[in-house]
Amino acid sequence: MTNCSGYESRVPMWELVGIEGDRKLSTIGMEQMLVSLGHQACGALTLWNYPSWMRNLVAHDINGEDRPDPVDMATLEIYRDRERGVARYNEFRRNLMMIPISKWEDLTDDDEVIEALHEVYGEDVEKLDLQVGLQAEKKIKGFAISETAFFIFLLIASRRLEADRFFTSNFNSKTYTKKGLEWVNKTETLKDVIDRHFPEMTKKWMTCSSAFSVWDSMPTPANYIPLYLRPFHLIFIYLVLPISMVIWLSTILL
Repeated sequence: MTNCSGYESRVPMWELVGIEGDRKLSTIGMEQMLVSLGHQACGALTLWNYPSWMRNLVAHDINGEDRPDPVDMATLEIYRDRERGVARYNEFRRNLMMIPISKWEDLTDDDEVIEALHEVYGEDVEKLDLQVGLQAEKKIKGFAISETAFFIFLLIASRRLEADRFFTSNFNSKTYTKKGLEWVNKTETLKDVIDRHFPEMTKKWMTCSSAFSVWDSMPTPANYIPLYLRPFHLIFIYLVLPISMVIWLSTILL
Protein backbone atom coordinates (compact mmCIF):
# COMPACT_ATOMS: atom_id res chain seq x y z
CA MET A 1 0.00 0.00 0.00
CA THR A 2 1.38 3.40 -1.03
CA ASN A 3 0.69 6.25 1.35
CA CYS A 4 0.48 9.92 0.45
CA SER A 5 4.13 10.47 1.41
CA GLY A 6 5.29 7.90 -1.14
CA TYR A 7 6.23 5.18 1.35
CA GLU A 8 5.07 1.62 0.76
CA SER A 9 3.87 -1.01 3.21
CA ARG A 10 2.16 -4.34 2.61
CA VAL A 11 -1.30 -5.05 4.00
CA PRO A 12 -2.65 -8.56 3.25
CA MET A 13 -6.11 -8.41 1.67
CA TRP A 14 -7.56 -10.83 4.19
CA GLU A 15 -6.85 -8.24 6.89
CA LEU A 16 -9.26 -5.85 5.14
CA VAL A 17 -12.25 -8.22 5.31
CA GLY A 18 -15.14 -8.00 7.76
CA ILE A 19 -15.49 -5.76 10.80
CA GLU A 20 -11.76 -5.85 11.60
CA GLY A 21 -11.11 -4.88 7.99
CA ASP A 22 -13.43 -1.89 8.36
CA ARG A 23 -11.50 -0.78 11.42
CA LYS A 24 -8.15 -1.09 9.63
CA LEU A 25 -9.43 0.79 6.59
CA SER A 26 -10.72 3.58 8.82
CA THR A 27 -7.22 4.00 10.27
CA ILE A 28 -5.63 3.89 6.81
CA GLY A 29 -8.01 6.56 5.54
CA MET A 30 -9.75 7.09 2.21
CA GLU A 31 -6.99 9.21 0.67
CA GLN A 32 -4.21 6.68 1.29
CA MET A 33 -6.43 3.83 0.13
CA LEU A 34 -7.22 5.62 -3.15
CA VAL A 35 -3.56 6.38 -3.82
CA SER A 36 -2.69 2.73 -3.21
CA LEU A 37 -5.45 1.43 -5.48
CA GLY A 38 -4.62 3.99 -8.15
CA HIS A 39 -1.06 2.73 -8.49
CA GLN A 40 -2.03 -0.90 -9.05
CA ALA A 41 -3.35 -2.19 -12.35
CA CYS A 42 -6.70 -3.98 -12.25
CA GLY A 43 -6.62 -7.76 -12.53
CA ALA A 44 -7.37 -9.09 -16.01
CA LEU A 45 -10.71 -10.84 -16.50
CA THR A 46 -9.23 -14.15 -17.54
CA LEU A 47 -8.89 -17.72 -16.33
CA TRP A 48 -6.50 -18.57 -13.47
CA ASN A 49 -6.50 -15.00 -12.24
CA TYR A 50 -8.99 -15.25 -9.38
CA PRO A 51 -7.58 -13.66 -6.18
CA SER A 52 -6.17 -16.47 -4.06
CA TRP A 53 -7.35 -14.87 -0.81
CA MET A 54 -10.94 -15.14 -2.07
CA ARG A 55 -10.50 -18.89 -2.61
CA ASN A 56 -10.19 -19.40 1.15
CA LEU A 57 -12.25 -16.53 2.54
CA VAL A 58 -13.22 -16.57 6.21
CA ALA A 59 -16.71 -15.11 6.18
CA HIS A 60 -18.22 -13.30 9.16
CA ASP A 61 -21.70 -13.30 10.64
CA ILE A 62 -23.65 -10.13 11.47
CA ASN A 63 -21.85 -9.89 14.82
CA GLY A 64 -18.43 -9.90 13.19
CA GLU A 65 -17.60 -13.41 14.38
CA ASP A 66 -15.76 -15.83 12.10
CA ARG A 67 -17.97 -18.46 10.53
CA PRO A 68 -16.68 -22.02 10.97
CA ASP A 69 -16.19 -22.87 7.29
CA PRO A 70 -14.08 -20.84 4.83
CA VAL A 71 -15.65 -19.96 1.47
CA ASP A 72 -14.20 -20.53 -2.00
CA MET A 73 -15.80 -17.65 -3.91
CA ALA A 74 -14.72 -18.92 -7.33
CA THR A 75 -16.36 -22.30 -6.76
CA LEU A 76 -19.41 -20.66 -5.21
CA GLU A 77 -19.99 -18.51 -8.31
CA ILE A 78 -20.13 -21.60 -10.53
CA TYR A 79 -22.29 -23.47 -8.03
CA ARG A 80 -24.80 -20.62 -7.69
CA ASP A 81 -25.13 -20.23 -11.46
CA ARG A 82 -25.98 -23.92 -11.79
CA GLU A 83 -28.30 -23.82 -8.79
CA ARG A 84 -30.23 -20.85 -10.20
CA GLY A 85 -30.51 -22.31 -13.67
CA VAL A 86 -28.33 -19.74 -15.42
CA ALA A 87 -27.86 -20.85 -19.03
CA ARG A 88 -24.59 -22.51 -19.96
CA TYR A 89 -22.26 -20.58 -22.25
CA ASN A 90 -23.56 -21.83 -25.62
CA GLU A 91 -27.22 -21.54 -24.66
CA PHE A 92 -26.55 -18.06 -23.31
CA ARG A 93 -25.10 -16.99 -26.67
CA ARG A 94 -28.07 -18.49 -28.51
CA ASN A 95 -30.41 -16.46 -26.32
CA LEU A 96 -28.53 -13.36 -27.45
CA MET A 97 -28.77 -14.51 -31.09
CA MET A 98 -25.01 -14.99 -31.17
CA ILE A 99 -23.24 -17.88 -32.87
CA PRO A 100 -22.48 -20.71 -30.39
CA ILE A 101 -19.14 -22.51 -30.40
CA SER A 102 -18.86 -26.01 -31.88
CA LYS A 103 -15.34 -26.78 -30.62
CA TRP A 104 -12.99 -25.38 -28.00
CA GLU A 105 -10.84 -23.76 -30.67
CA ASP A 106 -13.79 -21.48 -31.49
CA LEU A 107 -13.54 -20.08 -27.97
CA THR A 108 -9.81 -19.47 -27.60
CA ASP A 109 -6.42 -19.88 -29.25
CA ASP A 110 -4.71 -20.65 -25.94
CA ASP A 111 -3.55 -24.29 -26.03
CA GLU A 112 -3.27 -24.47 -22.23
CA VAL A 113 -6.87 -23.32 -21.83
CA ILE A 114 -8.10 -25.75 -24.49
CA GLU A 115 -6.33 -28.62 -22.72
CA ALA A 116 -7.93 -27.65 -19.39
CA LEU A 117 -11.39 -27.39 -20.97
CA HIS A 118 -10.95 -30.87 -22.47
CA GLU A 119 -10.00 -32.19 -19.05
CA VAL A 120 -13.03 -30.68 -17.30
CA TYR A 121 -15.77 -30.85 -19.93
CA GLY A 122 -14.50 -33.45 -22.39
CA GLU A 123 -15.73 -32.83 -25.94
CA ASP A 124 -19.16 -31.54 -24.89
CA VAL A 125 -19.01 -27.78 -25.43
CA GLU A 126 -22.66 -27.52 -24.34
CA LYS A 127 -21.60 -28.20 -20.73
CA LEU A 128 -19.33 -25.15 -20.57
CA ASP A 129 -20.31 -22.93 -17.64
CA LEU A 130 -21.06 -19.31 -18.50
CA GLN A 131 -18.52 -17.84 -16.06
CA VAL A 132 -15.75 -20.08 -17.37
CA GLY A 133 -16.64 -19.31 -20.97
CA LEU A 134 -16.64 -15.55 -20.40
CA GLN A 135 -13.17 -15.70 -18.85
CA ALA A 136 -11.78 -18.04 -21.52
CA GLU A 137 -13.27 -16.25 -24.53
CA LYS A 138 -10.99 -14.21 -26.76
CA LYS A 139 -11.15 -10.51 -25.88
CA ILE A 140 -12.19 -7.82 -28.34
CA LYS A 141 -9.09 -5.94 -29.45
CA GLY A 142 -8.57 -2.99 -27.14
CA PHE A 143 -11.15 -4.23 -24.62
CA ALA A 144 -10.84 -5.94 -21.24
CA ILE A 145 -14.01 -7.99 -21.80
CA SER A 146 -15.17 -10.59 -24.29
CA GLU A 147 -17.70 -10.25 -27.10
CA THR A 148 -20.43 -12.02 -25.11
CA ALA A 149 -19.91 -9.79 -22.07
CA PHE A 150 -19.90 -6.73 -24.34
CA PHE A 151 -23.33 -7.64 -25.75
CA ILE A 152 -24.71 -7.82 -22.22
CA PHE A 153 -23.09 -4.48 -21.41
CA LEU A 154 -24.78 -2.86 -24.42
CA LEU A 155 -28.20 -4.17 -23.44
CA ILE A 156 -28.00 -3.54 -19.71
CA ALA A 157 -26.29 -0.13 -19.74
CA SER A 158 -29.14 1.63 -21.55
CA ARG A 159 -31.87 -0.22 -19.65
CA ARG A 160 -30.23 0.58 -16.32
CA LEU A 161 -30.34 4.29 -17.13
CA GLU A 162 -33.94 4.12 -18.36
CA ALA A 163 -35.04 2.29 -15.21
CA ASP A 164 -33.21 4.56 -12.76
CA ARG A 165 -35.54 7.22 -11.35
CA PHE A 166 -32.55 9.39 -10.47
CA PHE A 167 -31.87 9.77 -14.20
CA THR A 168 -35.53 10.24 -15.16
CA SER A 169 -38.45 11.37 -12.97
CA ASN A 170 -36.23 12.42 -10.05
CA PHE A 171 -33.56 14.16 -12.11
CA ASN A 172 -34.21 17.57 -10.58
CA SER A 173 -32.90 20.01 -7.99
CA LYS A 174 -35.53 18.92 -5.47
CA THR A 175 -33.89 15.48 -5.35
CA TYR A 176 -30.25 16.45 -5.86
CA THR A 177 -30.31 20.02 -4.45
CA LYS A 178 -29.23 22.88 -6.70
CA LYS A 179 -25.54 22.33 -5.98
CA GLY A 180 -25.84 18.57 -6.40
CA LEU A 181 -27.52 18.93 -9.78
CA GLU A 182 -24.76 21.31 -10.84
CA TRP A 183 -22.20 18.65 -9.89
CA VAL A 184 -24.08 15.95 -11.81
CA ASN A 185 -24.29 18.06 -14.97
CA LYS A 186 -20.63 19.10 -14.86
CA THR A 187 -19.11 15.76 -13.87
CA GLU A 188 -17.87 13.65 -16.78
CA THR A 189 -15.51 11.08 -15.27
CA LEU A 190 -14.58 9.37 -12.02
CA LYS A 191 -11.45 11.51 -12.04
CA ASP A 192 -13.67 14.59 -11.73
CA VAL A 193 -15.38 13.09 -8.67
CA ILE A 194 -12.09 12.24 -6.94
CA ASP A 195 -10.63 15.62 -7.83
CA ARG A 196 -13.61 17.41 -6.28
CA HIS A 197 -13.07 15.70 -2.93
CA PHE A 198 -9.27 15.34 -2.91
CA PRO A 199 -7.86 18.07 -5.21
CA GLU A 200 -4.38 18.06 -3.65
CA MET A 201 -4.14 14.29 -3.98
CA THR A 202 -5.09 14.21 -7.67
CA LYS A 203 -2.74 17.10 -8.41
CA LYS A 204 0.16 15.24 -6.81
CA TRP A 205 -0.55 11.62 -7.74
CA MET A 206 -2.81 11.43 -10.82
CA THR A 207 -1.11 12.23 -14.13
CA CYS A 208 -3.31 9.91 -16.23
CA SER A 209 -6.46 10.95 -18.10
CA SER A 210 -8.72 8.35 -16.49
CA ALA A 211 -9.01 7.22 -12.87
CA PHE A 212 -9.33 3.67 -14.21
CA SER A 213 -5.78 3.80 -15.61
CA VAL A 214 -2.70 3.37 -13.46
CA TRP A 215 -2.44 6.85 -12.00
CA ASP A 216 1.19 7.56 -12.86
CA SER A 217 0.75 6.56 -16.52
CA MET A 218 0.97 9.13 -19.30
CA PRO A 219 -2.26 10.97 -20.15
CA THR A 220 -4.13 10.10 -23.32
CA PRO A 221 -3.31 12.54 -26.15
CA ALA A 222 -6.07 15.04 -26.84
CA ASN A 223 -8.50 13.93 -29.56
CA TYR A 224 -10.42 16.80 -31.13
CA ILE A 225 -12.59 14.58 -33.35
CA PRO A 226 -16.14 14.53 -31.91
CA LEU A 227 -16.91 11.28 -30.09
CA TYR A 228 -19.69 10.27 -32.50
CA LEU A 229 -17.35 10.61 -35.52
CA ARG A 230 -14.55 8.39 -34.20
CA PRO A 231 -14.16 5.00 -35.98
CA PHE A 232 -15.22 2.76 -33.08
CA HIS A 233 -18.30 4.81 -32.31
CA LEU A 234 -19.35 4.75 -35.97
CA ILE A 235 -19.15 0.94 -35.83
CA PHE A 236 -21.22 1.03 -32.64
CA ILE A 237 -23.87 3.33 -34.14
CA TYR A 238 -24.24 1.58 -37.50
CA LEU A 239 -23.58 -2.07 -36.60
CA VAL A 240 -23.68 -2.96 -32.92
CA LEU A 241 -26.59 -0.71 -31.91
CA PRO A 242 -28.96 -2.09 -34.60
CA ILE A 243 -28.05 -5.65 -33.54
CA SER A 244 -28.82 -4.87 -29.90
CA MET A 245 -32.13 -3.30 -30.96
CA VAL A 246 -33.06 -6.47 -32.86
CA ILE A 247 -32.33 -8.55 -29.75
CA TRP A 248 -34.38 -6.18 -27.61
CA LEU A 249 -37.35 -6.23 -30.00
CA SER A 250 -37.24 -10.02 -30.26
CA THR A 251 -37.50 -10.34 -26.47
CA ILE A 252 -40.64 -8.18 -26.56
CA LEU A 253 -42.29 -9.82 -29.57
CA LEU A 254 -41.55 -13.36 -28.43
